[in-house]
Amino acid sequence: MARIIIGLFVILIGINVLTGISLFQFAFAALLIYFGFYIMFGRKKSGWNMKERSSSAEDVVNEVAIFSPIYRSVTSKEFKGGRLVMIFAGGELDLSEVKTDKKEVVMEVTAIFGGGKLIVPKEWKVRSEGTAIFGGYDIRTGSEAEGPVLILKGAAIFGGIEVVNSKSSY
Repeated sequence: MARIIIGLFVILIGINVLTGISLFQFAFAALLIYFGFYIMFGRKKSGWNMKERSSSAEDVVNEVAIFSPIYRSVTSKEFKGGRLVMIFAGGELDLSEVKTDKKEVVMEVTAIFGGGKLIVPKEWKVRSEGTAIFGGYDIRTGSEAEGPVLILKGAAIFGGIEVVNSKSSY
């Protein structure tokens, strides 16, 4: 997935060279399109409260959010990792209640023009192997943890991923 995103970024640079359309113009146009879609479809009927959290006990997370936020809690007892993609979106994935018997768990987290928060159990270590292009991964977990290692892969392009190990840190 990261190769695809990086490839798209390189293609955009090529389009810039061929047509003269700058990345700033593209980003500005994309932002306007995002706000247009948000105005049309972004609000829930119940008002502006979009933090309606859903819960899941699945062992593998597979979530995609495009132009709409995602707030999910996972309570799996045999968590195996998964994938979270946020494009012009944000949200929060709460893994603080998951358990696993594996030593390493891999999550592919991709944020394009958006960002999100990942809440992990306090005993987990977090290692980032993701790619950041005009964005980043902000890992705010304790390094003294002795539990499983969560390996973050994916990309943060014009967006970011924040990783914390408790709900009280936000």
